[in-house]
Amino acid sequence: MKTDKHILGTPMQSSLLALVSWQNLAYILMLFGAVALAVTGLGTLVFGKVSMSGWVLMLHASAAPAFAIGLALVALTWAGHSCAGAEDSLPDRAASLLFWLILASGLVVILSGVAPMTPLCGTNGQRTMVSVHYYGALLLTIAVALHVFSLVAAKRRGIGV
Repeated sequence: MKTDKHILGTPMQSSLLALVSWQNLAYILMLFGAVALAVTGLGTLVFGKVSMSGWVLMLHASAAPAFAIGLALVALTWAGHSCAGAEDSLPDRAASLLFWLILASGLVVILSGVAPMTPLCGTNGQRTMVSVHYYGALLLTIAVALHVFSLVAAKRRGIGV
């Protein structure tokens, strides 16, 4: 039996399917990382703790690379979709704005989380970076939640995303 035929169709279709799956994988990795970081970071504050320590800190630090890698992959694979023309609808522009807000605040959160670990910041600089990290993470969490809700709403309306 001869099996020269492409199972997924033409090579172009195969590469498009691979691209779509990479985009989704990147988004899911970023999303799971963001959720884990939000739960450990904001959960600490909800339970009345001023700072993280022990297992919670280890979980937070362990989820950070997944978020950072996912964010970088999302920036590389999804940016073209968010640069669509200005004639898009208002929900599309809002989703695009949230996407770029996620990228920008994610970069701020990553840099403000890493910078205090270097000798570049003194004690006051570390305190400033922790504050920037906190408020950046809060903005990031809100932007991710709104972006996910906008995607879910678009799916419910039957708009392809």
